[in-house]
Amino acid sequence: MTDTIRALAGDFPAQTPASWTVLAEKALRGADFGATLGRTTIDGIERGPAFFARPEGSHAVDAAPRDIHLPWGIRQTLVEASPEAANAAALDDLMGGVSELELRLDPTGAHGLKANEIDLLDAALTGVDLTLAPIHLDSLGGQGHHAHLLLALLARRRIDGETVSGGLGLHPIERAARQGIPLDAQCFPKTAELTELAQAAFPNLKIFRCEAAHMYEAGASETQELAIMAGAAATYMRLMMETGLDANSAARAIEARLAADADIHLTIAKLRAARRIFARIAESFGATGEARRLSLHATTAGRMLSASDAWTNLIRNACAGFAAAAGGADAITVRPMTDAIGRPTRFARRVARNLHILLAEESHLGKVTDPAAGSYLHETLADSLASKAWALFQEIERRGGLVEAFASGWLQGEIATSRTAQLARIESGQTPILGVTQYKDPDPRPVETDGLWPEIDAPEGALTATRFAAAFETAMEAAQ
Repeated sequence: MTDTIRALAGDFPAQTPASWTVLAEKALRGADFGATLGRTTIDGIERGPAFFARPEGSHAVDAAPRDIHLPWGIRQTLVEASPEAANAAALDDLMGGVSELELRLDPTGAHGLKANEIDLLDAALTGVDLTLAPIHLDSLGGQGHHAHLLLALLARRRIDGETVSGGLGLHPIERAARQGIPLDAQCFPKTAELTELAQAAFPNLKIFRCEAAHMYEAGASETQELAIMAGAAATYMRLMMETGLDANSAARAIEARLAADADIHLTIAKLRAARRIFARIAESFGATGEARRLSLHATTAGRMLSASDAWTNLIRNACAGFAAAAGGADAITVRPMTDAIGRPTRFARRVARNLHILLAEESHLGKVTDPAAGSYLHETLADSLASKAWALFQEIERRGGLVEAFASGWLQGEIATSRTAQLARIESGQTPILGVTQYKDPDPRPVETDGLWPEIDAPEGALTATRFAAAFETAMEAAQ
Protein backbone atom coordinates (compact mmCIF):
# COMPACT_ATOMS: atom_id res chain seq x y z
CA MET A 1 0.00 0.00 0.00
CA THR A 2 1.27 3.45 -0.92
CA ASP A 3 -1.36 5.47 0.93
CA THR A 4 -0.25 7.12 4.20
CA ILE A 5 -2.29 7.98 7.23
CA ARG A 6 -1.70 11.66 6.50
CA ALA A 7 -4.19 11.55 3.66
CA LEU A 8 -6.98 10.61 6.07
CA ALA A 9 -6.69 13.99 7.77
CA GLY A 10 -6.53 16.00 4.60
CA ASP A 11 -10.11 17.26 4.72
CA PHE A 12 -10.16 18.23 8.39
CA PRO A 13 -10.09 22.00 8.91
CA ALA A 14 -7.13 23.44 10.76
CA GLN A 15 -7.92 24.37 14.35
CA THR A 16 -6.90 27.60 16.04
CA PRO A 17 -6.70 28.57 19.72
CA ALA A 18 -9.89 30.61 19.23
CA SER A 19 -11.86 27.72 17.75
CA TRP A 20 -10.58 25.37 20.45
CA THR A 21 -11.62 27.84 23.17
CA VAL A 22 -15.14 28.00 21.73
CA LEU A 23 -15.46 24.23 22.09
CA ALA A 24 -14.06 24.37 25.61
CA GLU A 25 -16.56 27.06 26.66
CA LYS A 26 -19.33 25.00 25.18
CA ALA A 27 -18.33 22.17 27.50
CA LEU A 28 -18.33 24.71 30.34
CA ARG A 29 -21.92 25.66 29.38
CA GLY A 30 -20.97 29.13 28.30
CA ALA A 31 -18.71 30.06 31.20
CA ASP A 32 -15.58 32.02 30.32
CA PHE A 33 -12.75 29.55 29.74
CA GLY A 34 -9.92 31.62 31.20
CA ALA A 35 -11.88 33.03 34.14
CA THR A 36 -13.23 29.63 35.13
CA LEU A 37 -10.09 27.53 34.84
CA GLY A 38 -7.30 30.12 34.97
CA ARG A 39 -4.84 30.25 37.87
CA THR A 40 -1.89 32.36 38.90
CA THR A 41 1.14 31.62 41.06
CA ILE A 42 1.80 33.49 44.30
CA ASP A 43 4.03 35.77 42.18
CA GLY A 44 1.11 36.62 39.89
CA ILE A 45 2.37 34.52 36.97
CA GLU A 46 -0.34 33.13 34.71
CA ARG A 47 -0.28 29.36 34.60
CA GLY A 48 -3.02 28.45 32.22
CA PRO A 49 -5.49 26.90 31.76
CA ALA A 50 -3.85 26.29 28.38
CA PHE A 51 -0.93 27.49 26.29
CA PHE A 52 -0.95 27.30 22.51
CA ALA A 53 2.59 28.25 21.56
CA ARG A 54 6.15 28.18 22.80
CA PRO A 55 7.31 31.61 24.01
CA GLU A 56 9.58 33.44 21.61
CA GLY A 57 13.24 33.30 22.47
CA SER A 58 12.90 30.31 24.80
CA HIS A 59 15.53 27.64 24.47
CA ALA A 60 16.29 24.19 25.75
CA VAL A 61 17.96 23.95 29.15
CA ASP A 62 21.56 22.84 29.30
CA ALA A 63 20.95 19.57 31.15
CA ALA A 64 23.51 16.80 31.26
CA PRO A 65 22.87 13.45 29.54
CA ARG A 66 21.68 10.90 32.08
CA ASP A 67 23.23 7.65 33.15
CA ILE A 68 20.55 4.99 32.70
CA HIS A 69 21.84 3.16 35.79
CA LEU A 70 22.01 6.24 38.04
CA PRO A 71 20.12 9.11 36.38
CA TRP A 72 20.54 11.38 39.40
CA GLY A 73 22.50 11.32 42.62
CA ILE A 74 20.46 9.66 45.37
CA ARG A 75 21.48 11.90 48.26
CA GLN A 76 20.38 11.04 51.79
CA THR A 77 20.82 13.40 54.74
CA LEU A 78 22.23 12.06 58.01
CA VAL A 79 20.82 13.85 61.07
CA GLU A 80 21.81 11.40 63.82
CA ALA A 81 23.48 13.14 66.77
CA SER A 82 26.29 10.69 67.57
CA PRO A 83 28.99 9.49 65.17
CA GLU A 84 28.09 5.88 65.93
CA ALA A 85 24.41 6.35 65.02
CA ALA A 86 25.32 8.40 61.95
CA ASN A 87 27.74 5.71 60.77
CA ALA A 88 25.15 2.95 61.17
CA ALA A 89 22.63 5.02 59.19
CA ALA A 90 25.21 5.84 56.50
CA LEU A 91 26.18 2.23 55.90
CA ASP A 92 22.54 1.14 55.92
CA ASP A 93 21.60 3.83 53.38
CA LEU A 94 24.53 3.02 51.09
CA MET A 95 23.67 -0.68 51.14
CA GLY A 96 20.06 0.27 50.33
CA GLY A 97 20.89 2.20 47.17
CA VAL A 98 21.95 5.69 48.28
CA SER A 99 24.83 7.06 46.20
CA GLU A 100 25.63 10.32 48.05
CA LEU A 101 25.63 11.30 51.71
CA GLU A 102 24.92 14.69 53.23
CA LEU A 103 26.02 15.30 56.79
CA ARG A 104 23.89 17.79 58.69
CA LEU A 105 26.40 19.07 61.21
CA ASP A 106 25.27 20.83 64.37
CA PRO A 107 27.85 21.87 67.00
CA THR A 108 25.22 21.21 69.70
CA GLY A 109 23.95 17.91 68.32
CA ALA A 110 20.35 19.07 68.67
CA HIS A 111 19.49 19.04 64.97
CA GLY A 112 22.29 17.00 63.45
CA LEU A 113 25.61 15.26 63.90
CA LYS A 114 27.87 16.62 66.63
CA ALA A 115 31.30 16.13 65.06
CA ASN A 116 33.46 19.09 65.99
CA GLU A 117 36.71 17.12 65.88
CA ILE A 118 38.31 15.18 63.04
CA ASP A 119 38.18 11.87 64.95
CA LEU A 120 34.42 12.22 65.41
CA LEU A 121 33.91 12.96 61.72
CA ASP A 122 36.15 10.02 60.84
CA ALA A 123 34.09 7.75 63.10
CA ALA A 124 30.86 8.83 61.43
CA LEU A 125 32.31 7.85 58.05
CA THR A 126 34.03 4.62 59.06
CA GLY A 127 33.75 2.05 56.28
CA VAL A 128 32.59 4.64 53.73
CA ASP A 129 34.66 4.80 50.54
CA LEU A 130 34.86 8.56 50.02
CA THR A 131 35.84 8.10 46.37
CA LEU A 132 32.62 6.19 45.63
CA ALA A 133 30.15 7.98 47.91
CA PRO A 134 30.49 11.78 47.64
CA ILE A 135 30.13 13.58 50.97
CA HIS A 136 28.30 16.91 51.15
CA LEU A 137 28.25 19.10 54.24
CA ASP A 138 25.23 20.99 55.56
CA SER A 139 26.58 22.83 58.57
CA LEU A 140 24.15 24.64 60.87
CA GLY A 141 27.01 26.47 62.56
CA GLY A 142 30.77 26.66 62.12
CA GLN A 143 30.76 26.06 58.38
CA GLY A 144 34.40 26.97 57.96
CA HIS A 145 35.49 24.72 60.81
CA HIS A 146 33.55 21.73 59.48
CA ALA A 147 34.87 22.32 55.97
CA HIS A 148 38.43 22.26 57.34
CA LEU A 149 37.64 18.98 59.11
CA LEU A 150 36.44 17.33 55.91
CA LEU A 151 39.51 18.49 53.97
CA ALA A 152 41.73 17.24 56.77
CA LEU A 153 39.95 13.88 56.82
CA LEU A 154 40.38 13.46 53.07
CA ALA A 155 44.08 14.22 53.49
CA ARG A 156 44.40 11.87 56.47
CA ARG A 157 43.00 8.99 54.40
CA ARG A 158 45.50 9.83 51.63
CA ILE A 159 42.86 9.85 48.94
CA ASP A 160 43.80 10.88 45.42
CA GLY A 161 42.37 14.39 45.15
CA GLU A 162 41.26 13.90 41.55
CA THR A 163 38.92 11.08 42.60
CA VAL A 164 37.06 13.04 45.25
CA SER A 165 33.77 14.82 44.58
CA GLY A 166 31.09 16.02 47.00
CA GLY A 167 30.93 19.49 48.50
CA LEU A 168 31.86 21.72 51.41
CA GLY A 169 28.42 23.34 51.34
CA LEU A 170 29.60 26.86 52.20
CA HIS A 171 26.77 29.40 52.14
CA PRO A 172 27.76 32.16 54.59
CA ILE A 173 25.22 34.74 53.39
CA GLU A 174 22.22 32.43 53.60
CA ARG A 175 23.42 31.05 56.95
CA ALA A 176 23.56 34.54 58.45
CA ALA A 177 20.07 35.30 57.10
CA ARG A 178 18.50 32.13 58.45
CA GLN A 179 20.08 32.65 61.88
CA GLY A 180 19.20 36.34 61.98
CA ILE A 181 22.78 37.45 62.68
CA PRO A 182 25.11 39.93 60.95
CA LEU A 183 27.56 38.46 58.47
CA ASP A 184 30.94 38.02 60.15
CA ALA A 185 33.49 40.41 58.65
CA GLN A 186 36.06 37.59 58.67
CA CYS A 187 33.75 35.22 56.85
CA PHE A 188 34.79 35.99 53.29
CA PRO A 189 38.55 35.87 54.00
CA LYS A 190 38.03 32.46 55.62
CA THR A 191 36.02 31.16 52.69
CA ALA A 192 38.65 32.50 50.29
CA GLU A 193 41.27 30.49 52.18
CA LEU A 194 39.09 27.37 51.98
CA THR A 195 38.62 27.94 48.26
CA GLU A 196 42.38 27.97 47.71
CA LEU A 197 42.90 24.85 49.85
CA ALA A 198 40.13 22.87 48.20
CA GLN A 199 41.08 23.80 44.67
CA ALA A 200 44.72 22.91 45.24
CA ALA A 201 44.08 19.46 46.70
CA PHE A 202 40.56 18.44 45.60
CA PRO A 203 39.65 20.30 42.40
CA ASN A 204 36.38 18.42 41.86
CA LEU A 205 34.83 19.42 45.20
CA LYS A 206 31.91 21.84 45.16
CA ILE A 207 32.88 24.71 47.43
CA PHE A 208 29.83 26.95 47.64
CA ARG A 209 26.15 26.09 47.78
CA CYS A 210 23.53 28.60 46.70
CA GLU A 211 21.16 27.71 49.54
CA ALA A 212 17.93 29.07 48.11
CA ALA A 213 15.83 26.12 49.30
CA HIS A 214 16.00 27.29 52.90
CA MET A 215 14.58 30.66 51.91
CA TYR A 216 11.74 28.82 50.18
CA GLU A 217 11.14 26.89 53.41
CA ALA A 218 10.95 30.21 55.28
CA GLY A 219 8.16 31.39 52.96
CA ALA A 220 9.82 32.68 49.78
CA SER A 221 7.97 32.33 46.49
CA GLU A 222 9.40 30.52 43.48
CA THR A 223 10.55 33.81 41.95
CA GLN A 224 12.23 34.92 45.17
CA GLU A 225 13.93 31.54 45.56
CA LEU A 226 15.38 31.80 42.05
CA ALA A 227 16.48 35.41 42.57
CA ILE A 228 18.25 34.51 45.83
CA MET A 229 19.99 31.65 44.05
CA ALA A 230 21.13 34.11 41.37
CA GLY A 231 22.34 36.64 43.94
CA ALA A 232 24.31 33.97 45.78
CA ALA A 233 25.82 32.63 42.55
CA ALA A 234 27.00 36.08 41.50
CA THR A 235 28.48 36.79 44.95
CA TYR A 236 30.34 33.50 45.21
CA MET A 237 31.59 33.71 41.62
CA ARG A 238 33.13 37.11 42.42
CA LEU A 239 34.69 35.81 45.62
CA MET A 240 36.29 32.78 43.99
CA MET A 241 37.60 34.75 41.03
CA GLU A 242 39.18 37.23 43.44
CA THR A 243 41.21 34.31 44.84
CA GLY A 244 42.60 33.64 41.38
CA LEU A 245 40.19 31.03 40.00
CA ASP A 246 39.18 31.39 36.38
CA ALA A 247 35.51 31.72 35.50
CA ASN A 248 35.11 28.08 34.43
CA SER A 249 36.63 26.71 37.64
CA ALA A 250 34.55 29.05 39.78
CA ALA A 251 31.30 28.13 38.02
CA ARG A 252 32.04 24.42 38.39
CA ALA A 253 32.66 24.87 42.13
CA ILE A 254 29.08 26.03 42.74
CA GLU A 255 26.05 23.92 43.51
CA ALA A 256 22.53 25.28 43.92
CA ARG A 257 19.89 23.74 46.17
CA LEU A 258 16.25 24.38 45.34
CA ALA A 259 13.08 23.00 46.90
CA ALA A 260 10.75 20.67 45.02
CA ASP A 261 7.19 20.54 46.24
CA ALA A 262 3.95 18.78 45.36
CA ASP A 263 3.11 21.31 42.63
CA ILE A 264 4.67 19.20 39.91
CA HIS A 265 4.42 21.52 36.91
CA LEU A 266 5.58 24.63 38.77
CA THR A 267 8.53 22.74 40.25
CA ILE A 268 9.60 21.42 36.83
CA ALA A 269 9.42 24.93 35.39
CA LYS A 270 11.36 26.38 38.35
CA LEU A 271 14.24 23.94 37.96
CA ARG A 272 14.42 24.59 34.23
CA ALA A 273 14.36 28.35 34.87
CA ALA A 274 17.23 27.97 37.35
CA ARG A 275 19.47 26.52 34.65
CA ARG A 276 18.74 29.43 32.30
CA ILE A 277 19.49 31.98 35.01
CA PHE A 278 22.74 30.38 36.14
CA ALA A 279 23.98 29.95 32.57
CA ARG A 280 23.47 33.66 31.96
CA ILE A 281 25.30 34.62 35.16
CA ALA A 282 28.20 32.27 34.45
CA GLU A 283 28.52 33.64 30.92
CA SER A 284 28.62 37.19 32.26
CA PHE A 285 31.74 36.24 34.26
CA GLY A 286 33.32 34.62 31.21
CA ALA A 287 32.49 30.93 31.76
CA THR A 288 32.11 28.84 28.63
CA GLY A 289 30.95 25.41 27.54
CA GLU A 290 30.02 22.84 30.19
CA ALA A 291 31.04 25.20 32.99
CA ARG A 292 27.85 27.20 32.35
CA ARG A 293 25.72 24.21 33.31
CA LEU A 294 24.30 24.47 36.81
CA SER A 295 24.94 21.64 39.26
CA LEU A 296 21.44 21.38 40.69
CA HIS A 297 20.42 19.67 43.91
CA ALA A 298 16.68 19.44 44.57
CA THR A 299 15.29 18.53 47.97
CA THR A 300 11.66 17.77 48.65
CA ALA A 301 10.19 20.75 50.49
CA GLY A 302 9.90 20.62 54.24
CA ARG A 303 7.22 23.28 54.46
CA MET A 304 4.69 21.08 52.64
CA LEU A 305 5.03 18.27 55.18
CA SER A 306 2.35 17.72 57.79
CA ALA A 307 3.13 17.01 61.42
CA SER A 308 -0.47 16.04 62.21
CA ASP A 309 -0.67 13.16 59.70
CA ALA A 310 2.79 12.19 58.53
CA TRP A 311 1.51 9.35 56.35
CA THR A 312 0.06 11.84 53.88
CA ASN A 313 3.60 13.14 53.37
CA LEU A 314 4.30 10.02 51.31
CA ILE A 315 2.03 11.39 48.58
CA ARG A 316 3.58 14.84 48.66
CA ASN A 317 7.11 13.45 48.61
CA ALA A 318 6.24 11.23 45.64
CA CYS A 319 4.93 14.22 43.69
CA ALA A 320 7.92 16.37 44.62
CA GLY A 321 10.41 13.62 43.80
CA PHE A 322 8.76 13.10 40.42
CA ALA A 323 8.95 16.83 39.71
CA ALA A 324 12.62 17.01 40.71
CA ALA A 325 13.46 14.08 38.43
CA ALA A 326 11.43 15.38 35.51
CA GLY A 327 12.89 18.85 36.07
CA GLY A 328 16.39 17.51 35.52
CA ALA A 329 17.97 17.70 38.99
CA ASP A 330 21.49 16.30 39.19
CA ALA A 331 20.96 15.12 42.77
CA ILE A 332 17.76 14.65 44.74
CA THR A 333 17.10 14.39 48.45
CA VAL A 334 13.75 13.00 49.56
CA ARG A 335 12.97 14.04 53.10
CA PRO A 336 11.74 11.31 55.46
CA MET A 337 7.99 11.50 55.99
CA THR A 338 8.60 12.28 59.69
CA ASP A 339 10.86 15.26 59.01
CA ALA A 340 8.31 17.73 60.35
CA ILE A 341 8.26 15.90 63.69
CA GLY A 342 11.67 14.51 64.52
CA ARG A 343 14.63 12.39 63.55
CA PRO A 344 13.73 9.56 61.18
CA THR A 345 13.69 5.91 62.09
CA ARG A 346 15.34 3.29 59.91
CA PHE A 347 11.93 2.65 58.33
CA ALA A 348 11.40 6.32 57.43
CA ARG A 349 14.85 6.53 55.84
CA ARG A 350 14.21 3.35 53.90
CA VAL A 351 10.93 4.65 52.49
CA ALA A 352 12.63 7.91 51.47
CA ARG A 353 15.43 6.22 49.55
CA ASN A 354 13.11 3.61 48.01
CA LEU A 355 11.14 6.40 46.38
CA HIS A 356 14.21 7.15 44.24
CA ILE A 357 14.32 3.54 43.11
CA LEU A 358 10.63 3.57 42.22
CA LEU A 359 11.06 6.73 40.17
CA ALA A 360 14.24 5.62 38.41
CA GLU A 361 13.82 1.89 37.93
CA GLU A 362 10.05 1.39 37.77
CA SER A 363 8.87 4.72 36.34
CA HIS A 364 12.02 5.09 34.17
CA LEU A 365 12.15 8.85 34.69
CA GLY A 366 15.86 8.91 33.94
CA LYS A 367 15.47 7.61 30.40
CA VAL A 368 15.01 11.13 28.98
CA THR A 369 17.38 14.00 29.68
CA ASP A 370 14.79 16.78 29.53
CA PRO A 371 11.26 15.34 29.33
CA ALA A 372 9.60 18.77 29.62
CA ALA A 373 11.37 20.22 26.58
CA GLY A 374 8.91 21.50 24.01
CA SER A 375 5.94 21.48 26.39
CA TYR A 376 4.11 24.78 25.93
CA LEU A 377 3.11 24.73 29.61
CA HIS A 378 6.59 24.17 31.02
CA GLU A 379 8.36 26.35 28.47
CA THR A 380 6.00 29.26 29.18
CA LEU A 381 6.13 28.89 32.96
CA ALA A 382 9.92 28.54 32.94
CA ASP A 383 10.26 31.61 30.74
CA SER A 384 7.96 33.66 32.99
CA LEU A 385 9.70 32.53 36.18
CA ALA A 386 13.15 33.23 34.74
CA SER A 387 12.15 36.71 33.56
CA LYS A 388 10.52 37.73 36.83
CA ALA A 389 13.33 36.24 38.93
CA TRP A 390 15.93 38.01 36.82
CA ALA A 391 14.21 41.35 37.42
CA LEU A 392 14.24 40.72 41.17
CA PHE A 393 17.88 39.65 40.99
CA GLN A 394 18.70 42.95 39.26
CA GLU A 395 16.94 44.80 42.08
CA ILE A 396 19.04 42.87 44.61
CA GLU A 397 22.18 43.86 42.73
CA ARG A 398 21.07 47.51 42.62
CA ARG A 399 20.71 47.42 46.39
CA GLY A 400 24.32 46.34 46.77
CA GLY A 401 24.05 42.59 46.31
CA LEU A 402 22.68 39.77 48.42
CA VAL A 403 24.63 40.73 51.55
CA GLU A 404 23.18 44.25 51.64
CA ALA A 405 19.69 43.08 50.62
CA PHE A 406 19.61 40.87 53.72
CA ALA A 407 21.52 43.23 56.01
CA SER A 408 19.02 46.03 55.38
CA GLY A 409 16.07 43.72 56.12
CA TRP A 410 14.50 44.52 52.75
CA LEU A 411 14.67 40.98 51.40
CA GLN A 412 13.31 39.48 54.63
CA GLY A 413 10.36 41.85 54.27
CA GLU A 414 9.70 40.70 50.71
CA ILE A 415 9.76 37.08 51.83
CA ALA A 416 7.45 37.85 54.76
CA THR A 417 4.94 39.39 52.36
CA SER A 418 4.99 36.25 50.22
CA ARG A 419 4.64 34.01 53.29
CA THR A 420 1.62 35.95 54.50
CA ALA A 421 -0.06 35.69 51.09
CA GLN A 422 0.51 31.93 50.94
CA LEU A 423 -0.86 31.36 54.42
CA ALA A 424 -3.93 33.43 53.53
CA ARG A 425 -4.58 31.16 50.56
CA ILE A 426 -4.50 28.13 52.84
CA GLU A 427 -6.78 29.71 55.45
CA SER A 428 -9.32 30.71 52.80
CA GLY A 429 -9.35 27.24 51.27
CA GLN A 430 -8.01 28.54 47.96
CA THR A 431 -5.03 26.21 48.38
CA PRO A 432 -6.38 22.83 49.55
CA ILE A 433 -3.93 20.37 51.12
CA LEU A 434 -4.65 16.71 50.54
CA GLY A 435 -5.07 14.76 53.75
CA VAL A 436 -4.90 17.87 55.90
CA THR A 437 -7.52 20.41 54.83
CA GLN A 438 -9.09 18.10 52.23
CA TYR A 439 -10.04 14.44 52.77
CA LYS A 440 -8.63 14.51 56.28
CA ASP A 441 -8.30 11.26 58.19
CA PRO A 442 -10.25 11.82 61.43
CA ASP A 443 -8.07 9.32 63.27
CA PRO A 444 -4.60 9.35 61.70
CA ARG A 445 -2.26 6.51 62.62
CA PRO A 446 0.76 7.81 64.58
CA VAL A 447 4.29 7.35 63.26
CA GLU A 448 7.46 6.60 65.16
CA THR A 449 10.44 8.94 65.25
CA ASP A 450 13.90 8.60 66.70
CA GLY A 451 13.33 11.58 68.97
CA LEU A 452 11.44 14.86 68.51
CA TRP A 453 13.14 17.98 67.20
CA PRO A 454 13.79 20.59 69.92
CA GLU A 455 12.44 24.08 69.49
CA ILE A 456 14.67 26.64 67.77
CA ASP A 457 14.96 29.93 69.61
CA ALA A 458 15.79 32.23 66.70
CA PRO A 459 15.88 36.04 66.85
CA GLU A 460 13.23 38.12 65.13
CA GLY A 461 14.00 38.49 61.44
CA ALA A 462 15.66 35.09 61.12
CA LEU A 463 14.52 33.18 58.05
CA THR A 464 13.77 29.95 59.86
CA ALA A 465 11.88 27.12 58.26
CA THR A 466 10.44 26.10 61.64
CA ARG A 467 8.79 29.49 62.06
CA PHE A 468 7.05 29.09 58.72
CA ALA A 469 6.11 25.50 59.55
CA ALA A 470 4.40 26.59 62.77
CA ALA A 471 2.41 29.26 60.93
CA PHE A 472 1.66 26.71 58.21
CA GLU A 473 0.13 24.27 60.71
CA THR A 474 -1.92 27.10 62.25
CA ALA A 475 -3.24 28.10 58.83
CA MET A 476 -4.14 24.51 58.04
CA GLU A 477 -6.03 24.16 61.31
CA ALA A 478 -7.97 27.36 60.54
CA ALA A 479 -8.91 26.01 57.12
CA GLN A 480 -10.35 22.77 58.43
